[in-house]
Amino acid sequence: MITVNIGLLVLQMLKNFLKWVMKLQPKNKQETRGGTRQGSGAKPKYKEETKTVAFRCPLSKVDELKIVVKSKLSEWSVK
Repeated sequence: MITVNIGLLVLQMLKNFLKWVMKLQPKNKQETRGGTRQGSGAKPKYKEETKTVAFRCPLSKVDELKIVVKSKLSEWSVK
């Protein structure tokens, strides 16, 4: 009987403590740091929308293909 009462007492104390902690938490306080700023972020490299493209190519042609693609992209980029 005594152990049951002690257990209930501990639970009640814990419940009261949690209520007290929740009262300390600010409610509906708007965060004043972080967020987005107008004009921040990376600028677009091209004048139109882009899409990522992936495809397979022979291993012996990878370096040649990269050179061709990079030169074409540099022609199209906004300078």
